[in-house]
Amino acid sequence: MRAAARWFSRNTDSEHIKHEQQEKMVTLLHESVVISDQLNAAVDEVDGAIHQLTDIADRSAAQELMLRRSSTGAMSRMEQSFSALQEVASAAEQISGASSLLKFKSNETKELVLDVSRSLQTANEVMNQLIHQNEEMDAHIRDLIEQTSHVTEMNALIQAIVSQTSLLALNASIEAAHAGEYGRGFAVVADQIKKLAEQSGEAVRRSSQVVEQIEHGVKQVIRAVDEEKSSVGRGADEMRSTQGRVDEILNKISQVDELAGDTDVASARQTGHMADMTRMLKEVVDSVNETVASVDETLKMTEQQREQIAKLGRIKGNLGRSSGELVKAIDNVGIKHTINKAMGNVASLQQWLRQAAADSRLRSLKEEEHRTILTELLRSKPEIEAIWSNRKDGSFIVSLPEAGLLNAKGREWWKQAIAGHAFQSGIYVSAITKQLCMTISVPIHDEAGHPIGVIGADMSIQ
Repeated sequence: MRAAARWFSRNTDSEHIKHEQQEKMVTLLHESVVISDQLNAAVDEVDGAIHQLTDIADRSAAQELMLRRSSTGAMSRMEQSFSALQEVASAAEQISGASSLLKFKSNETKELVLDVSRSLQTANEVMNQLIHQNEEMDAHIRDLIEQTSHVTEMNALIQAIVSQTSLLALNASIEAAHAGEYGRGFAVVADQIKKLAEQSGEAVRRSSQVVEQIEHGVKQVIRAVDEEKSSVGRGADEMRSTQGRVDEILNKISQVDELAGDTDVASARQTGHMADMTRMLKEVVDSVNETVASVDETLKMTEQQREQIAKLGRIKGNLGRSSGELVKAIDNVGIKHTINKAMGNVASLQQWLRQAAADSRLRSLKEEEHRTILTELLRSKPEIEAIWSNRKDGSFIVSLPEAGLLNAKGREWWKQAIAGHAFQSGIYVSAITKQLCMTISVPIHDEAGHPIGVIGADMSIQ
């Protein structure tokens, strides 16, 4: 009896050990399926990344070649511009020198015009003095004419007296002749008086001639003075006109001098700016040269990147082969379970998930909103073991629990849902829980009814 009991006990222990080993084997198979699934997803991601990296490398190389050609052309044009700018800078220096010389000559001209203006002013003062002197001379000459007329009147009076004296002397001589011996002395006196009268008359005649000559000369002087006065007046008018023109010239020269000063300052400033521009353009040329050198170095690095991408492609191929071999090995071993049923009504859960996806808060695709809503949904359905949401690029917005994949764009449930269809998978091992499950998924639509995301859930399997 004891032997039978020991045998039964050993047999029971053996069965228990086999059951534990079988459970471990099932767990290992599930883990292997998940790892194989994750490895396939990783291979797909690597393949997509390789294509993207290759495309980026191709476009980068094309852009860098275009940049190199553009930089080389720009450098050539800038070197030409630099040469032209140096010529312009040289011309600016010449202009600055010419402006300085113009300012110097303008100052000289201004001083010369000032001297001419001062000379004209002095000459104008002299002309005014001449006019004043002519006026004084005219007054003196007119006084002289008046005095000459008085002399003429006096000569006429003297001439009348002389004539009367001569007549009296003649009468006295006649009377003396009548008196005879007694009148002889009186006759001598009368004769002397007559001689004196004749001499006085002769003197008066000469004086009258002299006075006439003086009057004639004075009249000529008056005409000359009048002509001189007229000439001096015209000269004074011309001097005033010339003074006005010289003042206008001086004003223009002052303006020219001011403009020449401004031009000199502007030319000096321009010369400084040209020097700065020349320096800056040289720095730009040096920078472009450095850019071209950097582009050449980048092209070399792009070639190295291509080599690394090729190595990554080979690694991807090896991973793909290893994943395929792992899948074959798992298929050969097989998963033998008796599946009773899903822990929930699939149609009912799909309808529930559609109603959840219609929540307008999910359209924002914001992680905070999705985490709050999906947490409430997961708590409300015990038969749901995992729930998540994805964007149009396959990336996860939220996954409860954490997703075992980086991206879902290779999964059929994502492809169908993002295309606008509800999806129900077969039974498989979940990458999240590593247990048998069934996945359902529905699209998230925007206001216009276009799919903008996906919401999915895993149902537990008994």
